Amino acid sequence: MLKALILIVIVAVAAYFTNPAASAYQDPAREVLSEAASADLEQIDLGGALGNAVASLGEGEYQSFYVAGKYSLPSAADARVECWGAFTLVQCNRTAAS
Repeated sequence: MLKALILIVIVAVAAYFTNPAASAYQDPAREVLSEAASADLEQIDLGGALGNAVASLGEGEYQSFYVAGKYSLPSAADARVECWGAFTLVQCNRTAAS
């Protein structure tokens, strides 16, 4: 039991110190957003393409959960792209709004 507790503490400390900074989320988020905009243009969805283009102009919203981070573009309330990161890795996905 003590070994498991020590392992959990070590993993939590490692996650805290390797949590990606806000700047690490910006490029992958904008890349996913541009892919979504080009897909909308191919499907002739001008509203989606315009919304994604406007969203790419704004700043994202970064939230830190100490051992992980979340980045939403353009904001958490109206996110078109959400990125989660931990241990220096960042994963971005489109949301239903994009």
